[in-house]
Amino acid sequence: MTSYRVLIVDDERMVREGIAESIDWMGLGMVLAGTAANGQQALAMLDELQPNVVITDIKMPMMDGLQLIEQGSKLSSHTVFIVLSGFGEFELATQAMRFGVRRYLLKPSDEREIAEALEWSKQEVDAARSHYGSSMQPVDATKIDQQGILSSIPSDLLQAIVHADEAQLMRVSRSWNEQLLSDGVTLRAIQENNNDVLTYICNQLNAEYGVSIPHTPVEGQDLQAFQKELGRLYAGYHFRKVDKKAILVLKIKQLTVEHIQNRQLSLQWLAQHYLFLNSEYLGKLFRQDTGEKYTQFLTTVRMKRAKELLRSYPALKIYEVADQCGFEQDPQYFSNVFKKHCGCTPNEYRKQQCGES
Repeated sequence: MTSYRVLIVDDERMVREGIAESIDWMGLGMVLAGTAANGQQALAMLDELQPNVVITDIKMPMMDGLQLIEQGSKLSSHTVFIVLSGFGEFELATQAMRFGVRRYLLKPSDEREIAEALEWSKQEVDAARSHYGSSMQPVDATKIDQQGILSSIPSDLLQAIVHADEAQLMRVSRSWNEQLLSDGVTLRAIQENNNDVLTYICNQLNAEYGVSIPHTPVEGQDLQAFQKELGRLYAGYHFRKVDKKAILVLKIKQLTVEHIQNRQLSLQWLAQHYLFLNSEYLGKLFRQDTGEKYTQFLTTVRMKRAKELLRSYPALKIYEVADQCGFEQDPQYFSNVFKKHCGCTPNEYRKQQCGES
């Protein structure tokens, strides 16, 4: 069975150890490769440990999660990053998505949520392995189509951009230009071919992926100028291609956290007061992106808030906790929901926490 190596990065020791000890790594077919206390330490471990998956906090000293993701993706474009974010850090989570992050967990996350994210990451790793392992067709400088473009190269470069494989993008462009030079193709012809390929890529990004990026013709005849423009297209595509639907789901989650005390809070309420979109569409979108109904997410957030209050404010009455989590001041109903979700009553949970401390 294929093993997937996982690195955990968080400046809180209890979080690192909690994830490490709560997950059935063998059952998931995964291996805990190591843990790191900040992004700088994790970056140094990427080359040594070569993890397939990195679970990282966003806010950390020395080097935060965003910097780790940005620099780590350059070292290994096939590593899958899962972001851990706290309440109020959704804007940072949105920025992480610009670096290709597609999954994040809201702190504190339980074992089930983390395991689901890890299962999802295995599919992403398999897809990356499949793409990386597919053999490149050898470049043949004699195969030039009617427009003067090498027939196999444009699609290879396009796919490298779309699949966020910057290293592959640079490798293919370099090998292509070196092959042309070795076959005696003139610098002027290479420049023309490069510009034709850039135009093709821009047209395809617009036609197939709906991302319009203005193309600047390459004036220089050297490889650097061509690769610089490819890099600009790469960055432009991924900046513009932040999944708008995923951003909308992030916004739903952010608003949910901000208004968790509101007893009227629902997807219909958010649609009416903030999002101005059809609530049925939002519900379907939310379920497609997260795999759960919005009502399930709402309950989860309310329970996380309740646990936080029970831990941090032992003097609060149960009905006061219920009120601050958006429930009616009905401690029995709140306790029933809490027990169903957490496996114990609010009072039992508070006693457990006091006993542990």
